[in-house]
Amino acid sequence: MSDNQSMTSKERFLAAARLEPTDRVAVDYCTRNDVADNLVKLLNLEDVEALYQKLGIDSRRFFIGEHIPEFVERANKTLGGKSQRSGAKYIFYDDGSYEDAWGIVHRPSADGKYDQWISGPYADSTDIEAFSWPSLDVIESVESIKARFAPYIGKYAIIATLNYPFKVCWQMRGLENFLCDMLDEEEFASALLNKAAEYELEKALRAVRAGADVISFSGDIAMQDTMMVSVNAWRELDKPVFKKMIKAIKEENPDVLVYYHSDGNMELVIPDLIEIGVDILNPVQPESMDVGDIYRKYADKICLHGTISIQETLPKGTLKDVQAEVLHRMALCEGKGGMIIAPANHVQNDTPLENIIEIYKTAGSYQN
Repeated sequence: MSDNQSMTSKERFLAAARLEPTDRVAVDYCTRNDVADNLVKLLNLEDVEALYQKLGIDSRRFFIGEHIPEFVERANKTLGGKSQRSGAKYIFYDDGSYEDAWGIVHRPSADGKYDQWISGPYADSTDIEAFSWPSLDVIESVESIKARFAPYIGKYAIIATLNYPFKVCWQMRGLENFLCDMLDEEEFASALLNKAAEYELEKALRAVRAGADVISFSGDIAMQDTMMVSVNAWRELDKPVFKKMIKAIKEENPDVLVYYHSDGNMELVIPDLIEIGVDILNPVQPESMDVGDIYRKYADKICLHGTISIQETLPKGTLKDVQAEVLHRMALCEGKGGMIIAPANHVQNDTPLENIIEIYKTAGSYQN
């Protein structure tokens, strides 16, 4: 735009994502729910939306809902504690584990803050019919999604957050099992990937029709130092599925941006992600990749999102350490776009709250 000194949050986020100049660096948010609650209390705010406004967050995120009547009838208890899954109803078993609508079983930790994967409907089977897949009609309607977006449309970048199909597959099958499937049971692995993608794509298309600006897919394919999955297997099985999804999304609305999240060192496939149409890459984990190097290599092709360390700088650093890391990211992009600053993943509850706030003070988005 000709006058980038008066950008709205939506304009700023989307300009940065499109590698265009911005009035200030765009910022986003990512903490555990209990950390957000603690920030609300510390700053004497009314709710989490007031927190986003205080910090100057340029986007608003939404999950796309599902309603599976058969599961609702069987769900017998609400998960307590303070994990990311807390507050929803599940099918609980006598051993304390609980099952979700997709047959995936978790067990809460003793302190209620985390959940351990236990099993899934394909844990002992490579028969795609071993799970009774529900109709696509279980997905939230466009009208319902649009009503939830409505208060934020035009003000903030609207992000619809979905599951990356690979993540759905390993949760339904088990990570070790599915990684082996991608090498030895390619037909089943492909069938499961495509089945999972069918649901996530339908969610994406409904979100686009409801007015989403960004479609976000979340699911790790890398570890701290290297890829989690064979690169060749990813390119042969996973990449084509993701490419097909992105193509369908962009055909629905060419202006919609695609955001992809994977922790770890996944530099080997960044060119592939650019090739198939990913616009925003998160989180460029600084313990795993050199943020400056990645920016210099790819800043003319893809926007970097995140980059602020939740393993070292935020939990262990001083305010000056946080300032230095944010200023480094700002110096990289120098108002040119291609950078959206945020924590590299969900900030954990051992992190000083003042360090989180300092991200936004240094970025210039904090509202005094």
